[in-house]
Amino acid sequence: MSFFSKAIQRFVLVMFLFCFSASNAQELLGIANSNYAGQMGLTMNPAAVVGAPFNWELQLFSFDANAANNYIYLKKGRGAMPLSNSNDDPTTDRYTTPNKWSYGSTFFKAPAFLYSKKKYGIAFSNSLRAGFSVVDLPWHLAKFAKEGFEYDPLQGAFFEGGNVKMGMIAWQEIAITVGALVIDDGTNYLSFGITGKNNRGFEGAYVNLNAVTYNSSADSLLIVQNINMDYGHSLPENNEKKLSSILSRRGKGWGINVGAQYIRNRNNSFYRPCANNDEKPYDYKLGVSLIDAGYLTFNREASTYKFDNLSTDWFYIDTAKFIDVSQVDSMFSTQFSGSSSNTRFLRSFKIATPAAVSIQFDWALDNHFFINFSAVQRIVLGKIALRRMNQIALTPRYERKRFEVAIPISFYEQFKPRVGLGIRYGILTIGSDMLSTLFGFTDSYGADFYLGLSIKSKGKCGGESRRGKRISIEKCKIPNH
Repeated sequence: MSFFSKAIQRFVLVMFLFCFSASNAQELLGIANSNYAGQMGLTMNPAAVVGAPFNWELQLFSFDANAANNYIYLKKGRGAMPLSNSNDDPTTDRYTTPNKWSYGSTFFKAPAFLYSKKKYGIAFSNSLRAGFSVVDLPWHLAKFAKEGFEYDPLQGAFFEGGNVKMGMIAWQEIAITVGALVIDDGTNYLSFGITGKNNRGFEGAYVNLNAVTYNSSADSLLIVQNINMDYGHSLPENNEKKLSSILSRRGKGWGINVGAQYIRNRNNSFYRPCANNDEKPYDYKLGVSLIDAGYLTFNREASTYKFDNLSTDWFYIDTAKFIDVSQVDSMFSTQFSGSSSNTRFLRSFKIATPAAVSIQFDWALDNHFFINFSAVQRIVLGKIALRRMNQIALTPRYERKRFEVAIPISFYEQFKPRVGLGIRYGILTIGSDMLSTLFGFTDSYGADFYLGLSIKSKGKCGGESRRGKRISIEKCKIPNH
């Protein structure tokens, strides 16, 4: 097997580990703030649909998968293309205090279209999205979840925890974005944009663990002195794995993105289709936005359960078999209340999408060099919610019409810095906001990868003539005055 194929296998394994075993946003920091981001920038600010330096974009597809946590990590020197040849376990955990969190998201967008003019813009997209979030998980619960209740070093002591919030959604999102110019006086250029979304829910689940006091005194005995919890789910019955069942609609809802973008001293010649873009586009650009505000109501194959100040001595917990979700519901309800149906509460639930507010500042140093600062701060719109990861990022980039490279340096959840790389060449955009998972430069507490293919038209100077010959941009240049 070649080195390249082995590297790809290791990368897929790492992505699987962090996206599923370590249990959102999709910021695409390496490309989202580019002047040529197109559809890949609308998720950060819908006002970017107005005044792009191209007339339209047809995005064939775009994809992103990312996850991060502060518990399980890939050791330094280990990655898809590792710097170390050690044979020991490449992962380990950081199970001491503080509380643990984990976030993950993925999307696949296809098709998508954007049409942009100086005074207005419109865009359409169809996406499949999924995400999970876990916040304030006590370190001891995280360790027991990983090792099992037979983990000797923690046995015999009582532990307390609470305020744990978990959420998971898989859904389809059909979005329409419209934007318009509000002010253009030669110095100040201000545009607004709004995205309306129709959400079609496939699967959803949540857990709100408000309080728990427990003790694992032996491998086969779990003593729960008190638990106050509610949870719910809308999932395929009997672990049905058919695609038709997984993509069956179990919920629906709506969503919205709203944004504004201010540009200081916008150079209109930079945005003309015949321009060679060797002029500074603006002094700076400032954007603010509300993103992913919305919800889904799950009311098919949906159930919720409540455990109000219940207790149990769970003997032989080490032999419990969790076959499917209905069996788990029945087992938990019987164990804590004596009946398989006593804890059932409702047949539907509403879960909020991962909302956040964002600010973006883009400073043009000269014709091709830019520095961008972006911040994303989650807002929680309901007790039951999928939460977004907080991030701040500083991204220097070199940008041309056909080529671009950016190096995002981001800091997430006030925990660890990470360095990424984004590249755009022609119709291809590829990148990662976390390179350590690929090369093992540092301990890696997550993974990230994005990819996109899109065709952009810059007008009659950027396409083919009727006879199939490319029109020369040199002949089409606007003369200097």
